[in-house]
Amino acid sequence: MNREIDDKTYLKYLLQSLNLDELKQICRDFGIKGYSKFKKSEIIDFILDSFAEEELKDFLEQKEEDIISSEIDLAIKKINGEDRESITNIKVVNDKNHEIELKFKGFNWESDSYLSITPKNINDPERDCDCRVGSNMGFCNHFWIGFIYSLKKNYFKLSDWKTTILPKDFEKKVETIVIKDGNLINEGAPSSLLARHKRVTVYEAEIAGIEEKEDDFQGNITTYYLITLKDIEFGPQLKKKSDFKKEDIENLDELILRVSDKLYSSDKFKLGDKITCNGGVNKDRMLGFMLKRVTGLKKK
Repeated sequence: MNREIDDKTYLKYLLQSLNLDELKQICRDFGIKGYSKFKKSEIIDFILDSFAEEELKDFLEQKEEDIISSEIDLAIKKINGEDRESITNIKVVNDKNHEIELKFKGFNWESDSYLSITPKNINDPERDCDCRVGSNMGFCNHFWIGFIYSLKKNYFKLSDWKTTILPKDFEKKVETIVIKDGNLINEGAPSSLLARHKRVTVYEAEIAGIEEKEDDFQGNITTYYLITLKDIEFGPQLKKKSDFKKEDIENLDELILRVSDKLYSSDKFKLGDKITCNGGVNKDRMLGFMLKRVTGLKKK
């Protein structure tokens, strides 16, 4: 790889992805002394100043792919709707200069990101992000979402990307990701299968886990159950049986149901039971896509 950024600058970008404990572990692994007093921003510069050129190259060889892969995996989780933070908007603000703006929302936070990859800057793309990693020029997961979007817009060729290493299976990981109505959709992800529908019918699935939960809202305790299903056959919930089409049936490996205490108590459900039910598709901020407002839960 003919990266034009010098190794020290590049490593500074990469180290932004690590937390303070991980940075301290680098110091221990490489026998660097006197690091305990530093904050994160200070310890990164301390590590860079302490590394001999050979140690710097050794570290990149050992850890570069792991750091990059971790951020890319998190980016794909966000695209799949499987992370606590959601992509709320992606907008091309200047198509000629390949400038895109991305907006993200978590439970109680929001963040914005900007990326422009052009033939002139592809060796160190113009970028900015509100997050801890990206605000220091690191290659954060938000950057990689913009990277994938830019790739799908044909703003650059993957063969021209020399700035970072990419996982060997990167092309396979992103091959089913497409742009639809301006949004990134992973057509190969289970979440995309569910996200097409408001309510679905589970025609058959096996119970793989049952967990009793309690919700305390203003002193009112509500008991409910999280039921994990495996080997799921499902389709859109139909208004009438005559609308059934076999080609609408899809499969999932795993799915979580939130079931009321009353519905759960209607039968003695146990692990291994084959069940059927209806449910509303919902993206939970902790559990990802799941079924809530479940009705008609019964054994087959």
